[in-house]
Amino acid sequence: MKRFLKYIIPSILSMWVYALYTMVDGFFVSNFCGEIEFSAVNIAMPIVTSFFALGILFSIGTQALVGFNLGRKNIKEANEVFTTGIVSILIFGILYTVLIFVFLKDIIGFLGATSETHDYVYEYLRTIVPFGVFFMTTYQLEVLVKVDGFPIISALSVLVAALTNLILDYIFIVDFGWDLFGAAFATGIAQVVSTVLMTAHFLKRRGNIAFSKNINFKNLKKTIPLGVGDAMAEVAIGYTVLLFNTTLQKYMGQDGVIIYTVISYVSIFATVTMTGIAQGLAPLFSFENGRNDTEKIKKLVKWGFLSVVLIGAVFISAVQLFSKEIVGFFLSESSEIFNHATDSLMKYSSAYIFIGINVLMVTLFASLRKGKFAIFISLLRTPIFITIIMKIYEIAFSGDIIWFVPAVSEMLTCIISMYLLNKIVFKNKKMASTN
Repeated sequence: MKRFLKYIIPSILSMWVYALYTMVDGFFVSNFCGEIEFSAVNIAMPIVTSFFALGILFSIGTQALVGFNLGRKNIKEANEVFTTGIVSILIFGILYTVLIFVFLKDIIGFLGATSETHDYVYEYLRTIVPFGVFFMTTYQLEVLVKVDGFPIISALSVLVAALTNLILDYIFIVDFGWDLFGAAFATGIAQVVSTVLMTAHFLKRRGNIAFSKNINFKNLKKTIPLGVGDAMAEVAIGYTVLLFNTTLQKYMGQDGVIIYTVISYVSIFATVTMTGIAQGLAPLFSFENGRNDTEKIKKLVKWGFLSVVLIGAVFISAVQLFSKEIVGFFLSESSEIFNHATDSLMKYSSAYIFIGINVLMVTLFASLRKGKFAIFISLLRTPIFITIIMKIYEIAFSGDIIWFVPAVSEMLTCIISMYLLNKIVFKNKKMASTN
């Protein structure tokens, strides 16, 4: 248990910093800009999510290959893979950013912006898109600083960036009155700060990894496929936001989008906690799988399962008991949609336990080198089940039933996850194998 807690507690704390980072933005925009501006940020979120997804696509495989070479004392090869990864993400990031800028107005229409929100979405994206390459690069640097053996530097860099964002949000939005421009600019600068801090680590050569003169783009054939599963999970977040925004706009109007924006910000805290547990367990799953210690893996799975169920229950209980206080963080009690938002959040929270189990299962299968099963579960969650359930909602139901769509989607995925868990882990005496 001590070993279990040693890994998951730092992971959860790190994810909480990220959650607070995001919620601070939501607080300042909702309280000092307005409800329409608040919903505009949510409409723009799939683009921001795409930056993280592309960062993950390049980063996860680079981290794995660098770590593999470090483990074998192949420092030269590790540095080559590291440098290739950084250069590749810079090139691709710049190209992607330019592409988004060229088609920005068309993209805003695709995201479901209305006449009410269009200009706000445009203002936010026009400001934050130029920082896109920093979103991608800082994620890659963060995981590489960890694999270099300096997780504290990684955590401190994220914390400094979060504090920078908090201070600049106050200055730009409250003092200067820059509204969405200020919110986006503050977030962008925070990403630059994080990138600079972690780049300095490698320039100072504190660990084994350093920039190399040798760049081999053939390494991308090895690294990119390893990041596909995790990148898909990040894309799924953006897809879900887009699906809900367009459906809610159709059936509930702008009020529905604002309510979903509140729910999204609140649910981030629950989701990242589950992710923190899963990411903390990942190296333990991999290590015991390498040792063919099936019993240890089963024990870790049980502890992980118990953890996400208990944490999920805690978050559900908190929402049921304190929904008004939670929603009040983003909306005034005098708002016409305040009571509707609290009721909707209470319904939506029914998905939290199922989300936790599915996140844990994806990480477990990836750690056991059963990548195909991890991708399969990710696809079931989004886009397959949630799209099907949403279509059924549009045909047969209406109104607030929509807030149960994620719970039904996650529950169906959970049933299949449990079947695969039983077949692959609990009925399999030897699991150390490749895909």
